[in-house]
Amino acid sequence: MAGERVKKAGNAVAKGLGIKVAYRDPMGANDPVTRGESTFSVGTVDTYSYNEPEPTSIEWIREITPSFREFVNYLISLFPFLNWIGRYNLQWFFGDLVAGITVGAVVVPQGMAYAKLAEVPVQFGLYSSFMGVLLYWFFATSKDITIGVS
Repeated sequence: MAGERVKKAGNAVAKGLGIKVAYRDPMGANDPVTRGESTFSVGTVDTYSYNEPEPTSIEWIREITPSFREFVNYLISLFPFLNWIGRYNLQWFFGDLVAGITVGAVVVPQGMAYAKLAEVPVQFGLYSSFMGVLLYWFFATSKDITIGVS
């Protein structure tokens, strides 16, 4: 009974907006024969042997909405470090520490020198030499993540 009221309300809104509710009538009951076909050829089941019902809005939303597991996998894909951070070990740490000190010894003075050449305060060069490296590892994996002004 409530479903019938909703259907009537929906039909009233559709009529008010000028929407043809039965825009697909496989048996041709509402459409007159206008192109020279016979009534039999328009209304036979063979002509319309495949009749797929239109999805409702709720069904469409459910179809495109990811599951909780798919959503979690998407978040993990945004931050690749989540895949390997649990397996990070002390040997990798020492290698990364040596690499970081070596790269920092080159990139920090280079960034400060470029800032001085650009006639901006050297703090800008210092910031540009380490801030990109500090944030980049969250979003990508690469051995070459030194971001500077050069």
